[in-house]
Amino acid sequence: MIRRKPKDSQRDDQKLIVQNKPLSPLAEQFRMIVENIELMSIDKKIKSLLITSADPSSGKSIISSNLAVAFAQKGKKTLLIDADLRKPTIHKYFRNEVSLGLMGLVKKESTIEGAIFESDSPNLYILQAGIIPANPTSILASERLKEVFAELEELFDQIIVDTPPILAVADAQILSGMTDASVLVIRNDYTVTERARKASTRLEQSSKLFLGAVFNNQKQKQDHYYYQEKE
Repeated sequence: MIRRKPKDSQRDDQKLIVQNKPLSPLAEQFRMIVENIELMSIDKKIKSLLITSADPSSGKSIISSNLAVAFAQKGKKTLLIDADLRKPTIHKYFRNEVSLGLMGLVKKESTIEGAIFESDSPNLYILQAGIIPANPTSILASERLKEVFAELEELFDQIIVDTPPILAVADAQILSGMTDASVLVIRNDYTVTERARKASTRLEQSSKLFLGAVFNNQKQKQDHYYYQEKE
């Protein structure tokens, strides 16, 4: 049995719009993104979905978290993985305690039951990054990580994988080959067009299926999200 974690007063869960304001227009936009993704998976099942961005501070972890909640609200047993082994942030939005997380599974220092915890949202489970390694790229490219992903896909209906920005390090490119599909987060009025194109090209080359982009505008009073399929 996957354990439930105690509450953490330090978490910043107000950004989980789908969980806290399910009737809001923003929550509805996330549900629309989920519907679009599911429509794309009619011919080929999209069980694992990678989320990355062109640049840091684009809001990819918030979008990953809200999409995970939206999938869970549809009744899917959903796992959100923080695969950013350089600057993990998923722990900021969910209840938190010390856990060996993804690194514990890769190093066989933890069981799946011990590494994963149940969130406040029904059907949503969290796998934190764990202890940050000295060689993230080597860890992510390992055969052991592929084994871990295969084991997790047997246990969950939907997996969301939050990764570092694709233009910063090679991590997202490596992981995009292990997941069924990928989505790029672009922050409006922040990400330069040329960098967005470069990031899209990298995902098209490395992913099994590149679905498109989620545009995130954080300069509004509330975050605004818009999804666009790749042409």
